Amino acid sequence: MALPKISAPTFTTIIPSNGREITYRPFLVKEEKNLLVAMESKDPEHMTRAMVEMISSCILTEDVNIEKLPAFDVEYLFLKVRGKSVSEKVMLSYRHKDGMNYKGEPCDAITDVEVDLDQVKVKFPDNSLHEIKLTDKLSMKMRYPTLADIKKSSDDLDELDMIARCIESVYDDEEVYEPDDLNDSKAFLGSLNSQQFANIASFFSNMPSLSHEVTYTCQKCGQVDTITLKGISDFF
Repeated sequence: MALPKISAPTFTTIIPSNGREITYRPFLVKEEKNLLVAMESKDPEHMTRAMVEMISSCILTEDVNIEKLPAFDVEYLFLKVRGKSVSEKVMLSYRHKDGMNYKGEPCDAITDVEVDLDQVKVKFPDNSLHEIKLTDKLSMKMRYPTLADIKKSSDDLDELDMIARCIESVYDDEEVYEPDDLNDSKAFLGSLNSQQFANIASFFSNMPSLSHEVTYTCQKCGQVDTITLKGISDFF
């Protein structure tokens, strides 16, 4: 007789960017193994692909395309799955910058700090807007970059490429214009003046991000420090 199959528990969470409730399960041993192999490779592309594949497998709600979600959504969902799979608590270690405390005294003590992943949220800036006014008549609608957008643009070290990939449409009072391709988007950006381009660039500098503040007391000198964790790499 074949061995029985063990059913995994299920949990729910909200996708930060769109407010949609989804159901997910913890990752399985085989999925964790694939992720660990990717992490050991130190290859960013391999690691990103393994993370996306793992999250895609663990989300049980239909019609959720992880590859099309903003990068901060994917990072948030990874923390949720990881928390239910391993532990909601992670232990991080910190010490004063340059080994000096605020009094200018040498202190290189390392302090362990426990972080509750359930308390980590995506922070949305008050001035983060998808729609950017270019002229009195013309506006642009943007989307947040996916992990694939970030990867492709970082490979080329091209800020313009990143912005171009995230243009959804340009519109006026009468019509909506969608880019034909990436080159079309780049050509449009090249036709803008410096102020218009700066307004678009500010969309990226004010993007939502996975962020969490940790306050701890140095075990040696007693100084209280606050660290801001931002992005998935800061939590591990």
